[in-house]
Amino acid sequence: MSENRNADSHLSYLKGYIDGQSYPMSDQARGVPVPAYEKSVQEGQTIVRLPDPFLVKLTEPDVLRCLDNRVSSRVFKDSALTLDELSFLLWATQGIKKAADDERHQHHSVKRIVPSAGSRHPFETYVAAGNVEGLAYGIYRYLASVNSLVLENEPEDLAVKITEGAIGQRFCGAAPAFFLWSVIPYRTIWRYGLPFSIKAITLDCGHIGQNLHVACAALGLGTCMIGAYNQQYMDALFCLDGKEEFAFYMAPVGRID
Repeated sequence: MSENRNADSHLSYLKGYIDGQSYPMSDQARGVPVPAYEKSVQEGQTIVRLPDPFLVKLTEPDVLRCLDNRVSSRVFKDSALTLDELSFLLWATQGIKKAADDERHQHHSVKRIVPSAGSRHPFETYVAAGNVEGLAYGIYRYLASVNSLVLENEPEDLAVKITEGAIGQRFCGAAPAFFLWSVIPYRTIWRYGLPFSIKAITLDCGHIGQNLHVACAALGLGTCMIGAYNQQYMDALFCLDGKEEFAFYMAPVGRID
């Protein structure tokens, strides 16, 4: 059996639920092997090791002030982010706390900084680095298992293309770092089936966004969660197939006054 079901089967599954028909047990209950919690690295891809996120210097270590200072920022300074800052933001949104390889805990084998229904964590984190110290211009994917980045794409005119994909929101392309979270729905569907997985995935994404805001406040940075974008354009730009993995949530990050 294919590890990931295609979009048509998902829609048929959901339609059967809406029509009041019975729907089959989850793939976990069927004994189908658990899907990988992280995409693999292809041969020849460039890997960039990130600094230890615990070594970053916080400008605001008081969590109460971080929560109170949380705002949506759409104007950023023309200055670079550091690799230390980027590492901290990636860790705060999708960092791995611990992992278990035993069969008993396979359905929730990975514990990340953010919560997720059944610890399924269906997201992959991508960063379009426009102005990050120590990073070449391009699109990277976060490898939480080894606290690293893998270079995925080096498109020309990246800032222009980010803006176009964000349907004209120029601050997205102007930000020194642009986060995009893709979703691989089957990671959650494997355990819960449909339609509950739709709700779970949407809730999970909100946890990521809030952690990013609080982490940015701790560093004196600004961000703004983005849900309006051109789906097909962003899928193509970030090299996603648009079916088993597709763009789901976005956020520019930069320095603010």
